[in-house]
Amino acid sequence: MKQLFFAITFILSLTSFGQKKLELKEIDLNRVMKDIVYSDAGDDQISILYWIPDVYWDIMSAKDPRNFNAETVSMIKQLLENKSLFFAVSGKMNSTTHTFDAKEESYLRSNISVTFNGKVYKPMTEAKLSEEMKMLNDYIKPVFSRMLGDMGSGLTLFFFDVNDGNGQNLLNPYSDTDFSVKLCNVNHTLHLPLPCLYSDSKCANDGELFPANYEFCPYHGSKLITQ
Repeated sequence: MKQLFFAITFILSLTSFGQKKLELKEIDLNRVMKDIVYSDAGDDQISILYWIPDVYWDIMSAKDPRNFNAETVSMIKQLLENKSLFFAVSGKMNSTTHTFDAKEESYLRSNISVTFNGKVYKPMTEAKLSEEMKMLNDYIKPVFSRMLGDMGSGLTLFFFDVNDGNGQNLLNPYSDTDFSVKLCNVNHTLHLPLPCLYSDSKCANDGELFPANYEFCPYHGSKLITQ
């Protein structure tokens, strides 16, 4: 019975959202990365997925205007042309050479997809990428590759055109419509809006903080206090 109560309150805790939207300077970059990066290390395979929403560049500009000024952010968004940007890497550690053996880009391209509102999207082909998008790839891929060390050599950037028919990007981190990303055998759901963009909720019983997309405390079942 206790386990059933916990399961029910946990589900209910994710059903509503009414928190204060944070100013860009207030957003914790570490929590952003926690929300937009997913890793899986099952079956001797290591897979890492990055979703880079537009607001990521705005946050970087607010946090580090010296390296990400408004002009740079504007340029990146223009080059993206309202497309969704994902990074992916998958492979396994070589026990003999102690290096990371990454899957080829062609394999990743064939095995990555985004599902939104029941529709499955595949990445844009190289032939459909504009010269501006290719330039953007050359500009930002090395930055993220360095973050992964040896694994970064296998990192691949993918553009997805998930739009509403009028060119508007549907993968909005502030929306309330979840979507999922599949890479090989890994399927990850991104729950929106991203909690890192809002203030935490607080438990009235012990003051413990929970992500903004929790409405009820999963331990006490009481409604959380919005801040």
